[in-house]
Amino acid sequence: MQLDDHLKNLLRELGHAINDTVSDSERITGAISEVRAHGYDIVLKLDATIGLARREPAAEGDVPAEMTPLDRRFLESLRIQVDQESFEEEKRTAPRLTMTPQDLRFLKSLRIAVDDSE
Repeated sequence: MQLDDHLKNLLRELGHAINDTVSDSERITGAISEVRAHGYDIVLKLDATIGLARREPAAEGDVPAEMTPLDRRFLESLRIQVDQESFEEEKRTAPRLTMTPQDLRFLKSLRIAVDDSE
């Protein structure tokens, strides 16, 4: 898969949009302020992995274009993972998470709702 300039710009914009959304969130700003008010310094680092794969299958006989090293470095600089195996792994069903009553109380204390209907 080769990246054209338009796709590169779209991916760059996606990264900026994610960053701006987090930075502009009053809820996140408030939560950070509360932690600081309790006497702690805090650093917030979020890591997003974006899987990227073409939707349409290659035509029969087509040889998929290999990604250039420059394209791969560009995506890595944006922390975008382009690896068909990793992309497919994300599509698979995640294993069932088992939580103890203590885990549930902790999450509830953080006002995190847990849907245990599954």
